[in-house]
Amino acid sequence: ENETFTGWQGVNLRYYQRIYSLENKLNKKQIVFVLIIISLISFGFKLSVTDFSIPVNLDNLDYALNAIAHTHGDYSQSINRGMGWSLFVSTFFNFINSDDFYDYSNTIRLLSMTIGIISIPMMYLIGRKFFDHRYSLVYASLFAFEPHLYYNSTLGLPKPLFILSIIGAF
Repeated sequence: ENETFTGWQGVNLRYYQRIYSLENKLNKKQIVFVLIIISLISFGFKLSVTDFSIPVNLDNLDYALNAIAHTHGDYSQSINRGMGWSLFVSTFFNFINSDDFYDYSNTIRLLSMTIGIISIPMMYLIGRKFFDHRYSLVYASLFAFEPHLYYNSTLGLPKPLFILSIIGAF
């Protein structure tokens, strides 16, 4: 049992095993640090591709206008849209006292981006159910830098909240 294996350069097999086991173990602090770095880089990329000089339009315009109406006490149901996202956004719009629609547009975008960023550590936790911690970090990275999720989270649409609720239910 105490036999040593001397291979190609006369290196002990136990030494290889010890180095391999040390390299493949990350403690919780390192994992949290890596997830924070992934999230910050993803958030930076999302901020760099978002044009904050253009107000929201189309679907997100309807959500933003309904949220503003909810802050003023008008809770009438829209024919085309549900009330969930606009009610959620209206709680954050209550903190904004502005006459500029750009402030509301940028708030709904930042809120959507933040929810998308919160989903990244949750994807890591789902990955841990199936994979090792190293592969789970790769899984979370792939989720963090997926282009379609960038597009959806920078528009101010409710898709990041939907994705977060599906991930949370898992």
